Amino acid sequence: MIIEGRAWLFGDNLSATHFLSAKYDPLVRAGKFDELAAHVLEDSRPDFVQRVRSGDLLFAGNAFGTGKHLEGVVGALMALGIRAVFARTFAAGWERDSMNLGLAAVLCPGTELLREGDRVRIDLSEPFAHNLSASHRFAIVPTSASMLEMLEAGGLEAFTVKARDELLSIAAQRIKRQIKAKLAEQAAAA
Repeated sequence: MIIEGRAWLFGDNLSATHFLSAKYDPLVRAGKFDELAAHVLEDSRPDFVQRVRSGDLLFAGNAFGTGKHLEGVVGALMALGIRAVFARTFAAGWERDSMNLGLAAVLCPGTELLREGDRVRIDLSEPFAHNLSASHRFAIVPTSASMLEMLEAGGLEAFTVKARDELLSIAAQRIKRQIKAKLAEQAAAA
């Protein structure tokens, strides 16, 4: 899975409430991510929603995504078109919720040479990303093949539905072959 976009830079210890005020918890619980998107970073970067573009990427330091109602932030970022979040470390809840909902969460130990607005191209299966604006590479932790498959499907639920449908199709084909074989056996015996 290859993604390319503009870099947005953030620091360390960013909780869910850094991105969305707790006053929007009712929207989070209702799953109204498109409405939530209008309020992302309104307290700390009021112009973010107007400046962000579909395909952009977030880069942060340590302990990204702590706190509660992480699915609201994930959903709001996805509604804004954010393709992935890169950080030195993630809170376990963020990493799980993000990937389950279809937003890549990628460990990225070195963002020191990135500047906000740089164009970055990343093959999530590779150990390096490319800063196209500054013509240099930086390290990322590659995403496993199974996680890439889940992300490409659109998250855990979509991946599970796809896998279920594939298994049902295989089972149906097997049953059809068994029925044909049984009918052929009965016709030969008659």
